[in-house]
Amino acid sequence: MKARGEDQSEKASIRTMARIFAYVRNYPGYAVATLACAVLSTLAGFVYPKLTGWIINDVIAVGISDQLPWLVGGIIAAFFVRDFLNAVRIILNNTFEQHVIFDLRSELYAAMQRLPAGWFDNRSTGDLLTRVSEDVTNMERVLIDGIEQGIVAVLQIVGVTAFLLWINPALALWSMLPVPFLITGAAWYTLTAHQRYRIQRRAVSAMNSLLLDNLQGIRQIKSFGAEDRELAHFQQKADAVRHGNLVVMKTWAIYNPAMTFFGATGTALVLYFGGRDVLDGRMNIGGLVTFLLFVGMLYEPIGRLHSLNQLVQSGRAAAERVFRILDTPREPQPAHPASLPPRGPNGRRVDFRGVEFGYEPNRPVLHRIDLVARAGSMIALVGPTGAGKSSIVNLLPRFYERTGGLIEIDGIDIRDLTTDTLRREIAVVTQEPFLFNATIRENLLLGDSTASDARLFEALGHARARDFVIRLPKGLDTIVGERGVKLSVGEKQRLSIARALLKDAPILILDEATASVDTATEQLIREALDHLLQRRTSFVIAHRLSTIRAADEICVIEDGRIIERGRHADLLRAGGLYADLCRAQFGEETIEETFKRVRREPHSESAFQ
Repeated sequence: MKARGEDQSEKASIRTMARIFAYVRNYPGYAVATLACAVLSTLAGFVYPKLTGWIINDVIAVGISDQLPWLVGGIIAAFFVRDFLNAVRIILNNTFEQHVIFDLRSELYAAMQRLPAGWFDNRSTGDLLTRVSEDVTNMERVLIDGIEQGIVAVLQIVGVTAFLLWINPALALWSMLPVPFLITGAAWYTLTAHQRYRIQRRAVSAMNSLLLDNLQGIRQIKSFGAEDRELAHFQQKADAVRHGNLVVMKTWAIYNPAMTFFGATGTALVLYFGGRDVLDGRMNIGGLVTFLLFVGMLYEPIGRLHSLNQLVQSGRAAAERVFRILDTPREPQPAHPASLPPRGPNGRRVDFRGVEFGYEPNRPVLHRIDLVARAGSMIALVGPTGAGKSSIVNLLPRFYERTGGLIEIDGIDIRDLTTDTLRREIAVVTQEPFLFNATIRENLLLGDSTASDARLFEALGHARARDFVIRLPKGLDTIVGERGVKLSVGEKQRLSIARALLKDAPILILDEATASVDTATEQLIREALDHLLQRRTSFVIAHRLSTIRAADEICVIEDGRIIERGRHADLLRAGGLYADLCRAQFGEETIEETFKRVRREPHSESAFQ
């Protein structure tokens, strides 16, 4: 069973390496030119040992000095050609390398953007960052250096071996005596290295994940005085990286010198048996020197292959992590996409019919949700944390896929629309607005990349954000900082509303935007929202019930079910759970406290029927 598992692992590794090398197909010109320069520079290097033998035998030993300048000049010319070709090769190789890195990173980033939102729930941002930056680089080094150094090294070994056999077959066989040991060592290292490099890559990823989290939460760490504790956590992760690197390097410290020793043994054998041939008159000194120089050219590429082997094992582990993302199924798209009818003056109609959903199999979160939002209507969702409010609205833009039922926009199943088409119809304003570490202009253009400055200021005006933007030193060109850290919560929220206005989508998802601001800012945001809600179909997750009194329908959600629905006044007269929630909002109870109390009071049981 173990042998079978190892065989499958090796086949998987071969497939991984084949996928890596497939990327050279996009740049055959660079690959061929790089290889040509490498091969020609290697051949130019053959001139030195051959001319050195002639100098010793035909010039120094005989005493013909007039040939010495020409032969030395030939060696210098050969060195110049070799090094010139190497310079060209390095330029071509680096250009080739950067093209491939760009392609790999672009493909990986594009793939990540098309992954389902649920895929990211269980992934660390730091781990993904490591894959895009470090793993792609390690993978690329296998691709570029592996092709160039590997092929050239093999060609040099074959060429030098053939030359040695032609010069002196017997001595050549002595020089190859260590080769079986070198092959055995390389095979052992290759078969045992993968797990070591896999552990190393995981440790680096875990450390980067913690580092990113801590940098993003540096204010929380400082406010709780947790610097020493987080330092200990980081040291723990960094120690795992240290341990992983040491395991790799300790093995390399045994492997590489051992291979060098075997190569040196071959040179010593050539010196011994070649020296005896010189003493016995079967070989001249120049021939021995030439042979020794070629032997050096034989073991130098063998040593390069050993170093390349380390690079390959590291790159293979990195490539597996990259391909794991590339092989993850993308967001499903319809085979024959449908088109939505023209947008009406008041937005679009949205229907939820018997919708069911669960984040994990056999663990449903939503149970047969039936909901009709007429064009231009406002639907409010009320309930405690974890009731399923966010799950309902997240199904509409297909951040998650429903497991049952039907969701339609203007009579078209949202699964029959491409995700691009669907999401163009929906704008989202969250309770905690996200701004990129860029200028205000760049953040706003996310809503409409073609908007002029005049239109940007118009949207800012409707969002009650124009005045504070104008007061900033650089106006629209002000950098907001990571996650908008340079702005207040209210300012960020008003910019997010302006961004939604620029998108001008007929459907709006609003996660209560006034939950975390002061009274004055809340009034500004409400005025901005009044403009945003006009002529749109909206779904509002309510945290403050006073903001949804004008809703066309209020749905009270608990345990993934709609347990009450109606307009504000009707639900108050019904005296059910919503009425209790309203009373709590004017007292000191939270929504969660009200739900707990109502569950314990027999007179309120009817609210859950």
